[in-house]
Amino acid sequence: MDKIPEWNYRSFLADAIRDYLDYLDDLGFSAVSPASRLRRIDGFLVENNIGSMQQCDSGLWLKLMAQYQGRVKGTTLRGWRTAFHGLCRYLVRQGWMPESPVPAFPVPRLENYRPYVFSIDELRRFFDWLQQQADHSGDPLTSCRFRSRYVLYHLLYACGLRVSEGIRVTTVDYSAAQRTLFIQPSKFHKDRLIPIGIRAAANLQSLLELRQRLFGIPPAGPFFLVLPGRGAYSPRTASRYFQTAMRHLGIYRPRVTYRNCTHGTPHVHELRRAFAVHRLMRWYHEQVDVDAKLPLLATYMGHARFEYTKTYLTLTRQLLSEAGHRYARGFDRLDWMPHDPEL
Repeated sequence: MDKIPEWNYRSFLADAIRDYLDYLDDLGFSAVSPASRLRRIDGFLVENNIGSMQQCDSGLWLKLMAQYQGRVKGTTLRGWRTAFHGLCRYLVRQGWMPESPVPAFPVPRLENYRPYVFSIDELRRFFDWLQQQADHSGDPLTSCRFRSRYVLYHLLYACGLRVSEGIRVTTVDYSAAQRTLFIQPSKFHKDRLIPIGIRAAANLQSLLELRQRLFGIPPAGPFFLVLPGRGAYSPRTASRYFQTAMRHLGIYRPRVTYRNCTHGTPHVHELRRAFAVHRLMRWYHEQVDVDAKLPLLATYMGHARFEYTKTYLTLTRQLLSEAGHRYARGFDRLDWMPHDPEL
């Protein structure tokens, strides 16, 4: 299982939190997320001089929500509430308290959120710009850096990978003969073997050849290295390069809230969303059975349940138009009443 972070809990519940996390770990559950969420609760209890469970009532929870209102998302507050409820249920089972106070806590309201969905034209501009920077740079090091970024971001989009999955791809995971990628266990502790397109495969191969020709780097190990130090990419590195390119191309926009809806900013994880939305649009163009294809999309993206895939299928104007055209084609004639003179 994932290693539990060694945080220094300081509240009166510190020992109970550690026991609870060990309990989750022994059962085979990941304790990383509860450990992080309970750290926030622990800090809040210390800041407010809370020394007993009798003081952990709904009023205290309202104070916590008021303190973090506007600073964290409603989903984050719900996560803290869920983690604290799990701890309290554990304490009840251990006989340390009669009942959990959390059911009386109000559930934080979720804000409306609309993520950014890249258009095909925006992605074409982005990938063309990266290729131009790589092709026209007089410095071999700069050229190789841009080529590496192009291959990484194109792979994330073409295969719908998470950023953490893309930066960890190694030559061992890639089969040129079969044109497949083995994605190591990541979220949901799932691995998968996926086919990749001709262009994505050619990009990976050309990157290995370029690095070997320019810098003598053997064609083995991670695909994506921060040159000249040859350290592996990190999610922060990939995000920083991406944001820089978005700003340069004028695609970037800040996160804004308008009419009670928060509109997201274009960040690197949205390449994965664009893959899902554009794949769905293509299926509509091809007039295939979309319902039959969606489980395949969930498997390809590495989701444990299809509900997780649906969160990526953001309804865009183009997608709504395609769905509307398909609906209209199915009802353009009233064949079940062909002889009604009023129709």
